[in-house]
Amino acid sequence: MSVEPGAGGGAFLSRRQLLRLSLFAGLGALAAACAGRSEPGWTYGPTLAPSTGSPEPSSAPSGAATPAAASASPSAGGSGVVIKIVAQNIKFDLAEFSVPADTPFQIVFDNQDAGIPHNVAIYQGQAGGPTLFKGEIFNGVKTVTYDVPGLPAGNHYFQCDVHPTMNGTVRAG
Repeated sequence: MSVEPGAGGGAFLSRRQLLRLSLFAGLGALAAACAGRSEPGWTYGPTLAPSTGSPEPSSAPSGAATPAAASASPSAGGSGVVIKIVAQNIKFDLAEFSVPADTPFQIVFDNQDAGIPHNVAIYQGQAGGPTLFKGEIFNGVKTVTYDVPGLPAGNHYFQCDVHPTMNGTVRAG
């Protein structure tokens, strides 16, 4: 690529050379952003939790206060309880859920926030209480199934450890 002299004795690039340089720089940035990436930034996947026959979540505007709650539902194999939690726009779709006390269950955690890390952790009683369960932190978009040990009877606190404002109540009883 040749550089043409400018009127002041300096050098400048022609428009064609500048366009070519910009194109190569953009391709290099794209290649660098994609390097080492093991999975796509988006996925289409089936819902993993079985249907409970309950109505779909409200289609109210995202700013509306509609606390959601879920009750434990048997899994397709009848071997346990499965709770589905979705993280989207740095919020959980559930404000609370209920499970039988002292009974292991699963949480199917669907992180829909692309490139943002989340998890689900459960603490005894309230925020800052003893840890009862701490799920793996992972970037979305991805779904992970957590195996949660039985919880003692009572109300407990769950949160995303990365974003503690994402929280709610677990009722074990």
